[in-house]
Amino acid sequence: MTTLRTTLTGLALLFSAAAGAADLRGVTLPPAPDLPPLYSWNGFYAGLQGGYSWGSSRVRVGDVAGPFAPASFRIDDNLAFGGAHAGFNYQMGGIVLGIEGDVEVLDSSSRFTNGGLTGRITRDWQGAARARIGYAFDRLMIYAAAGASFTEYERRVYDGAGFGERLTSARTGWNIGAGINFAFTDNLILGAEYRYTDFGRNRFASSGAFPGLTGSQELTTHAARASIAYKF
Repeated sequence: MTTLRTTLTGLALLFSAAAGAADLRGVTLPPAPDLPPLYSWNGFYAGLQGGYSWGSSRVRVGDVAGPFAPASFRIDDNLAFGGAHAGFNYQMGGIVLGIEGDVEVLDSSSRFTNGGLTGRITRDWQGAARARIGYAFDRLMIYAAAGASFTEYERRVYDGAGFGERLTSARTGWNIGAGINFAFTDNLILGAEYRYTDFGRNRFASSGAFPGLTGSQELTTHAARASIAYKF
């Protein structure tokens, strides 16, 4: 009798487990929630930027045949600037390719004195056109950029009697840099960047007020920028 009761109890437990398993096969579990889509950097954007630039400008002036002996000056070129930019990004997986242009206003002024000659060299704008390549981590992107830079010099030269001349010339250089962008919202992009710019040697000569007077200027700058842009 004891063996029979044990056997019947085991069979009852076995049938109960089988029935429970059959009931579970009829239960439908809720679907897993969809993962949020990754941010897309594709599209046009435009915005504003501002920052601080530091560097040095080497100016050489002289008049071999005249009264102004050749001389060389190194002048600090530290200033704040602000402007606007626009560009386009195209994303392929994690790689983001882009083009960008910007223009900025600034107040750059340097002076030199050579004997009885006084000069002032100013710049009030600069611009750049660049290609960018970056890697996106969803809403965060790091990038490198390089391209051409543009500016215009104005030079005013005077002698001790107040007689002088005004010269202007445009200049093209190159730049390279790196930065980071963060998509704060789907449309609002924040950024920070470092850029090195080299305008090379820009030569100039008197327009006639000081016959034989020539000179050159070499300008290189480092700049830190912060930006905000709207992605369309």
